[in-house]
Amino acid sequence: MATFVPVAPPPTSAFNDAYVKSQLTKWDLLRNMRYLVVRYTKHYHKMQGQELVTDLLNDPKVQEVFQVLRKGGSWAGLGGSVLRADVSLLPASLTRLDLFDKLSEASSPQIVRANGDICKCMEDVREGFQISDLLREMLLVEESENAGLMSEAERGELLWRLFEHCVLGGACCQFEDKLEPYVEVSKRLYKELVSAQKDPGSGKVGVSSVVYKINAVHQEAGPVELYPSTSRQNFCYAAVDPARRVVKILYHAFVPYW
Repeated sequence: MATFVPVAPPPTSAFNDAYVKSQLTKWDLLRNMRYLVVRYTKHYHKMQGQELVTDLLNDPKVQEVFQVLRKGGSWAGLGGSVLRADVSLLPASLTRLDLFDKLSEASSPQIVRANGDICKCMEDVREGFQISDLLREMLLVEESENAGLMSEAERGELLWRLFEHCVLGGACCQFEDKLEPYVEVSKRLYKELVSAQKDPGSGKVGVSSVVYKINAVHQEAGPVELYPSTSRQNFCYAAVDPARRVVKILYHAFVPYW
């Protein structure tokens, strides 16, 4: 039987950092975002993500603090026994920022200029998001000339997912003109969520955390509504550090203004 204990993030947490908080506020992500750190006692294999998350969400102490955004704008707990949490394993293997070099190297057309400026484009709207630059166009427009710049595997990595979330933001996102703030905040969030350690054999540093995306939560009455609307900016990630036996949950709900 596992025991779960929610704990306060340390003062060094990215979510206590003034720069990160100001940027997430500017991008309209912070107001509908929740971050929870939970310690646990039982050993779980990385392929037991469904069991771990189900046990965690069933714990009374966790249910006191874990809330989701309902329709109408109110935050509420799950309020009942969880039968099953559906999760999928997310790749989180990157320990460098080389992934973002492709954005500066793209030339047909150019996405980021040599000085770090993001190139502008004709205004458009896709999936409820305003497009005014070639970075957002690459993320949202399937027929974009740069849509294939990142491989499917690269787009699946947690670091890139966090970057996409930062770029797209919330319903009242104030866009950046330069690439650097998006990369910097994505890096800090990634380092907050996952742990790294050096392999004693090879000496190489690798990610030791296992990351799951919580796709659905089921109770006796049926599936729980985790979000007030449908959006690619809805997410709930659970990053597990098996060595320290800590789960870090990052939740965000997208709320459209119309």
